[in-house]
This record gives sequence, structure tokens and C-alpha cells, in this order.
Amino acid sequence: MKKTTLITAMLCLCFAGNDLVAQTAAGKKTSGPYTLRNSAEFTSPKGHAVQDPCVFPDGILQVNVEQTESYNLQWFSNDLKMVKENTVSVADKFNKDVRFFGMVRIKNKLYAFNREVFRETESEGITALEISPKDLNVVGNARNLFKSNGKVRMESAVMFGYGTVYFGAAGPSSYDLYFSQDESKVMCTYARVSKERNDKLNKDIIGCYVFDENLTKVWGDEIEMPYTEAKMDNLGYTLTNSGKVCLLAKVYEGESKKDGAKDKTKPNYHFEVIVYDKGSKTPKKIEIKLDNYFNKEAYIYEDGKGSIVVAGFYGQKVGAGVDGSYILSLDVDKATISKVNGGYYELPSEFLKTFMSERQLKKAEEKMEEDEDFDLELNNLRIRSIYNTPDGATKMVAEIHYIVARRNSNGQVTYTYYYKDIVVMNIKGGKLEWVQKIPKYQMSATGRGCSINTLLVGDNVHVFWKDKPENSKRASTEKPARFGGTNGMLRGCMITPKGEMKFTDIVDVAPYDMHFDIQAFIDGSKSNLISTERRSKQNMIFSLDVKP
Repeated sequence: MKKTTLITAMLCLCFAGNDLVAQTAAGKKTSGPYTLRNSAEFTSPKGHAVQDPCVFPDGILQVNVEQTESYNLQWFSNDLKMVKENTVSVADKFNKDVRFFGMVRIKNKLYAFNREVFRETESEGITALEISPKDLNVVGNARNLFKSNGKVRMESAVMFGYGTVYFGAAGPSSYDLYFSQDESKVMCTYARVSKERNDKLNKDIIGCYVFDENLTKVWGDEIEMPYTEAKMDNLGYTLTNSGKVCLLAKVYEGESKKDGAKDKTKPNYHFEVIVYDKGSKTPKKIEIKLDNYFNKEAYIYEDGKGSIVVAGFYGQKVGAGVDGSYILSLDVDKATISKVNGGYYELPSEFLKTFMSERQLKKAEEKMEEDEDFDLELNNLRIRSIYNTPDGATKMVAEIHYIVARRNSNGQVTYTYYYKDIVVMNIKGGKLEWVQKIPKYQMSATGRGCSINTLLVGDNVHVFWKDKPENSKRASTEKPARFGGTNGMLRGCMITPKGEMKFTDIVDVAPYDMHFDIQAFIDGSKSNLISTERRSKQNMIFSLDVKP
């Protein structure tokens, strides 16, 4: 499952050559193969919340929303110049219990999705209104896409699959949106409020509705999960180009995750792909088996050839960390799996040692003398991107990420988000040709401003993140200084097909009193990443371009 990140705040830059000038001006900054461009500042009418840029082949539509009262529509050319603008009233398009959710693009159609509540039946659903980027106007009237059969559970975060959604709702949300790989279809999911308070007795009821680019319903229904909440963790979905829904789940062998957890000789869980399709009441179940390895991390997606792929990391011991990666192909019709180019790719022990401190290395060496089967492992590795490059290789980009919860003396729980080293793997011809590490150490109380973004241009993979400026001068073997997510140096690393890494310091964002969340940039489809910076009165669109 590939997640499309939510677009939040952006950096505001204005350059003439290498010097900072007035923030009202358009400009650009070029460093190495990267150019960061910004539009001139633009305003939105009073009361209109600035949304994320909606990217089309011939330009960018900036939508600013006053809930269900009016939309301010601004068209920018691809060189970030505003061409035209229009504000249109939509007050007569909606019922009273409607709240704006976000802008959604399916192919070249754009819709404003809204959460609509039906109080008399204690149900809710999505109501959509089409927007014409060409005319800077709305099309027809809003229409309801579906209604739940009961109360819908509110969640604290929203996850997205392929495609483009421009998130506009603040706070908890009821819905997740996923897109097919070719962006021809969108799926909206939600979970009903549980019938039972006991997770061992309750099975989730999931609403699952699939629509094409005209918002014609392909299929949809409320589905009872095959296992109880205690026995099953829902890890996410992939919507195939044909409209099938593949649910990736972690299923525990006992009645809950606690059963069998103390037995370190075998895992107390397995991963499954549960496939739902139009007209089929009984889903197909495909268990992900890794021979004698233990599955640590799973990531499901549909590749450019229409194949469903599950990739992830495995370990050789239950309670230990990662020893290598795997790639499996699913035959959904036959409910079978097969290895891709050998299937398993062990990380070299010398590479794993680079993640250890001197103390850890000493302990590991002592342990290896006592136990010849001891392996060095890497923990908390999370897949961020997988690319099939033109040279026939598969490149996997992962990041060390974990969250630590702490309870104080008053019983309050706080969370600290850690985003550490980046790992890039190149698999070709059934072998792990090379693996590289990009040292990084980010930590914050919110996670905002941390993590990475990636882009494939030709055969080169580009990785972007924010960092402390002084880390640019540290040797690759030195532990980087900790970065807290605010300000910092925007850095890029180009990884060539041979595994060569070329680092570039793009721009120090410290002089700008604003957020810059590189993880939230979206693919602009022109060898660039793009986003909008929101300010109290002025705003800018930015494009991070990569030279082919």
C-alpha cells in the first residue's frame, strides 16, 4: 500500500541569485540538480481556509474554502504564475449538516468531498460537488455517494493510498480514501461504531465503496471482518485498477495478540491479504508465508504492470529485528503467492553493524563467539517507497521510525516520534546488488517537519529531508546531531543505479518563520514535488524540481 501523504505547510522562499529578497516576489534557488521555485504571494478572501494545490497537466488549481459557503478558485500556470481567479458561492448546493472534508482528484476530474450527517437515522456519508478547473466554477449540484447503516467511528488520523487527495478537514475524521494505481478509481472506507465493548467478541463492520472518475459507483457495501478486533489488525488497503480491494491484515494465532507472545520459538501471528470484489460475498484469503523466516513488516501495492506485490522485511528470530527484505507476487484469482527474483534478500552483517554503537558492537561480538547462529539485526525499519526502475531493478527506500510513549506522575501520556537512518536497497537479477545508508536523526513531539520524501527520475532515486545544517559537515560514519523538525537545512541525496550517493544542501530554511514539511509534498508529475505554504494573510506555492 502506497500512502499519499497529506499536504500541510510549506516553505516561503524568494531569491534573486543567491540572495534573499522581499517575500512578496517570485523566485528560485538552485543547488546541484535541485531547484526550489516559489510563486509570488497570493491572498485568499477572508474566512477562506487555504487548501493544498491541485495539480493538473497544464497547471495548478489552488482552492480556498469557506466550508459550504463559498470556494475561492485560483489558477496558476506550471511556472507558478497566477493566471485567473474566481470566487463562487456554494451555499445553495448543500444540506445543513455538511462539513468540508477535502479536495479529491480522480484522473482529471476534481471534487470537493464533504461529510454529511443524517441525524434522524444516526448515519452519515460522503457528499461530493464537482469543480471545473477550466471554468473556475462548480458543476451541477452536490450529490450523496453513500450512507452508513449506523454510527461511524471517528479516527485520529487519515491514511491514503495511491492517487491525489488534498486534505482539508482538521482533527479527527471518519473516512480513509484510497486510489487505484492508474488513478481511475477511488475507494472510501470507514468503520462502524463497535457493537461490543469487548474486542474478543466484536468484529469490525467496515464500509467500503468504490467509484470511478465520474463518481459512478463500481461497487460497495458494509463488510463484516472475518476475525474479531482482538485477533486482527487492519494494516491498510490497496485498490486495484480493476476495482478489487486487497486488505492487508496481521492475524494472531490465538484469540488476541497476547496469546502465545511469550513463546519466542515461533511467531504468534501471520500476515494475510483478504480480497473483496464486486458480487462476491465471501472474500479470498491469501496467507503470506515466508518459509522459515518471520515476517516483520509488510507493504502491499499494485505495480505498473497490474500485479499485486507484497514486500517487507523478515527476521530469523521472533523477538529480534530485521535480517533482510522480501518481495512476493500475488495471484489474486488463484489465491496464491510466488517469490519475485528469488524472494529473499539478506542484509550483509557488515552493513547491519553500521547501525550499532561501539558498546552494542562489543556485546554483539561477544554474543557471536558464544553462538555461531547469532545475527545482527536492524529494528523498526519502515518501507517508505518502492520503485521499479527502467534498468530492470527494484529499489526499496525505508526509514527507521518508532514512537515512544511515556506516562508522567499525573497519569498523562506523551508521545515522542523518532525518524532515524534511511536505507536504500537495490535488487536486480534476483540479488541484492547494493544497500546504502543515509545517516539521519530526527525527533519531535508531533512528528511534524520530520521523515522523508522520495522521487524517481530516470534510474536515479532522490531522497529529501530536513536536517541540522552542521550535519552536512559530519562524516558518514559519525552519528548525526539530533534535529527537532523546525527550520533546518533542506537536504537531498541522489542515489545512482550503481549505488553512488551524491548529497546536496538545497537551502537553509532557518531565515523563514514558517513550517516546511517535506514529507507532505506531493508528486507534481514533472520530475518535481509541490506544495503550498499557508500563512495568516499571505500564501505561496512551491515546486522542488529535479534536473533529469
